[in-house]
Amino acid sequence: MSTSTLTFHGRLPGVDCSPALPPAEQPIRGDIAAFVGFAERGPVDTPVPVVDYASFTAVFGGDYVLASDGGTPVYAALPPAVKAFFDNGGVRCYAVRVTGPNPATARWELPGIQIWQQDGTVSNVVVDAAWPGSWSAGLQVSTAPIARPLAADAVYRRAGAAPGRLELRSRGATAAVQPGDLLDLDLGPGRPRLYVRAGPTADGLVTIEAEMTYRPAAEGPSPQPDLPDPDALAALPSALSGVSIRLLRMDLVVQRLEEGQLLLVEHLPDLAYGSFGTVLQPSIPDISRSSIQPALDRSMDLRASTVNDQAAVTGLIVPVAGLPAGPPLIEGDEKLDTFDPVAVFLDELLPAGVTVFSLINDADALTTLAPEPVQLRGIYSLLAIDEVAMIACPDLARRGWSAVAPLPPDPESPPPPPPRPPDWSDFRCCEIETAPTPEPPAANPVATPALPPRELDRIADFQEEPMRRVQEALVTLCAARADLVALLSVPQHYDTPAVLSWHEQLTSSNALAASETSALTPLSYAAYWHPWLTVPEPNTPQLSVLRTVPALRTVPPDGAIAGMIAARELARGIWVAPAAVALRGPVALTPGLTQIETIRLFDAHANVVRQRPGSFSPIAAHTLADGVLLQLSVRRLLIWLRKIALRAGMRYTFEVNNERFRALVRRRFERILADLAQRGAWHDFRVLTDEGVTAGDNIENGRLVIALQVAPTSPVEFITVTLVRSGEGLLEVAEG
Repeated sequence: MSTSTLTFHGRLPGVDCSPALPPAEQPIRGDIAAFVGFAERGPVDTPVPVVDYASFTAVFGGDYVLASDGGTPVYAALPPAVKAFFDNGGVRCYAVRVTGPNPATARWELPGIQIWQQDGTVSNVVVDAAWPGSWSAGLQVSTAPIARPLAADAVYRRAGAAPGRLELRSRGATAAVQPGDLLDLDLGPGRPRLYVRAGPTADGLVTIEAEMTYRPAAEGPSPQPDLPDPDALAALPSALSGVSIRLLRMDLVVQRLEEGQLLLVEHLPDLAYGSFGTVLQPSIPDISRSSIQPALDRSMDLRASTVNDQAAVTGLIVPVAGLPAGPPLIEGDEKLDTFDPVAVFLDELLPAGVTVFSLINDADALTTLAPEPVQLRGIYSLLAIDEVAMIACPDLARRGWSAVAPLPPDPESPPPPPPRPPDWSDFRCCEIETAPTPEPPAANPVATPALPPRELDRIADFQEEPMRRVQEALVTLCAARADLVALLSVPQHYDTPAVLSWHEQLTSSNALAASETSALTPLSYAAYWHPWLTVPEPNTPQLSVLRTVPALRTVPPDGAIAGMIAARELARGIWVAPAAVALRGPVALTPGLTQIETIRLFDAHANVVRQRPGSFSPIAAHTLADGVLLQLSVRRLLIWLRKIALRAGMRYTFEVNNERFRALVRRRFERILADLAQRGAWHDFRVLTDEGVTAGDNIENGRLVIALQVAPTSPVEFITVTLVRSGEGLLEVAEG
């Protein structure tokens, strides 16, 4: 007698076993920067990651003219800062667009389509500009209907009072119909024609989500929907064959009116009436402070409007002949008639006296703990982006502007006087006519950027206090998170006494004073660079003095410095001082500095950009603090060490706090610090976990205290070597 064993080698239904390796631990980075400033378009107060300048322009557009200075365009500093970041070696950053309070978003009514409801209500279809601001000025939106007959044997079946269904005997016709499509059904002579919205399609069956009779467009320029007649629909046979079907779709076209000509901006073809909003940017709830990342696979010019959300669900979006386009319902506006740095870069919901120790709690109370959480604005929108290691506001250190009245039109010139008849009173010899010398062809005209009705204020009108208040808030933000550094700059027109006065005011601020009860030094989380960089001007070559010399533009050093810091870290490590590295892009410095001014600024912790033959490079990388945290490389190294400790410490949360566990922790951190010491991060280190650090009450309460003592390497900036000839053939070398 034999015994057989039934063995199951398959898998249980519904159970999927997919072996996978644990995700690799990502390296801790300190090269990711964030820039806050003005841009042509794009989401407002929303950090958007970008990996190159092309991805920045895809969302935020190109150069943006803020104002004019005596007829010369004044450009926003954010786009060139991001470009300089990538040109100097950066590989990833965040961009945040800011505007004035409550910017307006343009809105249009789409011509040629309406929303018809079952009760006869008619409403127009509305679309918004994808982003707030005046960038949408001159845009015109139009639709073009498409009627495509479906070659299929169709049967329409009633389903009582509910919408019916279509049976299409051609699978090709079924594939052509997508959910949300609008179908025009001709049921035959003497029977109502129907608009129906297609639901799910499968196996030759089209489910109808809604149906409505309609009046043909020929009866009037603005047709209204006919209410479905229950008796007429009930009188229809249960099944109607030979139904004529047209698939109705549309093209959506965006054009811009420039100098009397319409230029194509965007063409969205073959869209379903019921679901064309899926190709637009998603609608934003009708509440302020909503942060939505841009959908790069959708229209970058139009956004679905919340005005249509409910109406489009209950009604049908149908084509209407004779419904022309009109002017925008709302004009876009950045609300930047004047420049108020506090209103632009800060958030009015946070208390004015927020400190390093209260900022995180105040922000959490608004963003996570509140019954209705909000998105913080300005620089505080970056508070929750953990990977950001540097923040700069390139548009902060600039002169303000004011709105100016438009100039009156030029008076019409009087008509030229009629030509006088020739005087034949005396005899004149005939002259041989010669061909005129041809004139050289005129150069191609270069279009001057449109200047907004805003004029830059005079230097004498510059107010420093609002700028300094934002800078104090930025340094407070960096110190509160304890893992950020602020890259600051001063206005271009500041001379050396003005820079020194600004430095004295900022460093003596009570908000940034070091606490006596804490080792925190807020000023060590900030550094500033001076002067501004002069770079080639690509947009307005007509401003060049000579045609052979390109026009120039001055920009703050924030972007180039951030890119250089990132490249330095990626190439050699975060502990290497980001100084004495040639910057890419500048051709001059504004203003120029003498040797005496450079020394005075260096003593005031300024990171002066100095011109060398063929290069421009900062001579130092200092923070605003004194002592061991003077060097920016030391501060960034300690930030990096803090992130390493936080990541490694997460593994020990639920371990038993005994001697064996403390030895395990000590050995792990010793391996980490030894590796960094070999790479040149510090001279020496110690890891302490014994009872001298972890007291008895800490052990009883399950608390483990680890003391990491490190001696960071600090760059040697200037060494004086003196050569002295003391006699014939004698040469002495002295240091110091």
